[in-house]
Amino acid sequence: MKQLLLLTTSFPYGRGEDFLTEELRHTEGFDGVVVCSCHAAADDAQTKPVPGGMQVVRLRADPKAVSCAAVLARPEFYPEALRCLGYGKNAFGTLRELVFFQRKTLSVYQALCRDVLPLLTAEELVIYSYWFYDAAAAGALFAEKLRREGRRVRLVSRAHGFDAFPERAAYGYLPMRRFLLKRYDAVRPCSPSAARAVRDAFPGQAGKVKPAFLGTADQALPYGTREPEFHAVTCSYLVPVKRIPLLIEALSLVPFPMRWTHVGGGSQEAEVRAAAEKLPPHIAWEMTGPKPNEELMRWYAETPVSCLVNVSSSEGLPVSLMEACSFGFPCVATEVGGTPEAVRDGLTGYLLGKNPSPEEIAAALKRLRELPDAEYESMCRNARRLWEDKFDAEKNYSLFYAELSGEGEEQHG
Repeated sequence: MKQLLLLTTSFPYGRGEDFLTEELRHTEGFDGVVVCSCHAAADDAQTKPVPGGMQVVRLRADPKAVSCAAVLARPEFYPEALRCLGYGKNAFGTLRELVFFQRKTLSVYQALCRDVLPLLTAEELVIYSYWFYDAAAAGALFAEKLRREGRRVRLVSRAHGFDAFPERAAYGYLPMRRFLLKRYDAVRPCSPSAARAVRDAFPGQAGKVKPAFLGTADQALPYGTREPEFHAVTCSYLVPVKRIPLLIEALSLVPFPMRWTHVGGGSQEAEVRAAAEKLPPHIAWEMTGPKPNEELMRWYAETPVSCLVNVSSSEGLPVSLMEACSFGFPCVATEVGGTPEAVRDGLTGYLLGKNPSPEEIAAALKRLRELPDAEYESMCRNARRLWEDKFDAEKNYSLFYAELSGEGEEQHG
């Protein structure tokens, strides 16, 4: 008997990690699956479906309940603390990050022992952390406990953006990287750029790290269109890293009539709405608020869309771009993280610089609007072909779960 323990941040509760819904439709090779939400709030409702037969656990993990003494009692703390001292003037800051990380890790580990251990009845287990961060560290400690009990345990983690690129972290420091890489059997970042970031930081463990793309479902629906109007869509949380106010500045410079729709909510909603109110009359706009993924897919199928726009300052490999490719929508996006995997400049859309000006964004939209029909249609077909090659959920997740369960070859990006 073989069980899979999936460690998430909040899925299937609250906001975020919506893309796991599609992934879990493709799990095979296990006699049981336990989905463990490590940091969902106690009052978060379940917002995403989970396939029948899977067990879901909301951990009662409280980092505040873990004392500094408990952190100091852990032997793995001291080698990492010594490395923090090498950060010079940032040594105190990195030590503070390390202690907070360890308190989160231990709170999850203790909750796994209390809440999840009774559910794990198989002799062979795969612990799969969706993020290469504190839950992954807790999974490594939990695996050590299970192995002491005589279980066979394999450790696999994905990595995405913040958990792969040190430059995105405070002080350029991601805690416990050596600890994690030594203990994990395989690390599967969601893009080649994220895989390079992990490998470059620790070349001695490079053999464990290979990219494994996420995927989206096949919609098999019409391609992008510029009729009856040019319609640009953004789909993201309204938070500073997504830079929606920058896009609105660009839209104010667009010289032709068009429509802009934003799907998603967040902390900047009032600010973004106030800015959009100042757009010139020839720019029609709407903010739909958040949409469940299935509703979003129906909306894409029923709504004429000309392109998807992403002007984020940092990304992993956005699922929103994969979804756009599946519909044959060209994309205009900043060249950050794994975005170039989905946006091939001049072929599936246009890549902007990492810090584009409003003028540059407006010029890209104008260029897309003025493409001859044959070239625009070719761009739509190219986007769809790229999805078929790189981001087909059926193909990608079948390979990934075959590797997880030990029934197939490793997935290569």
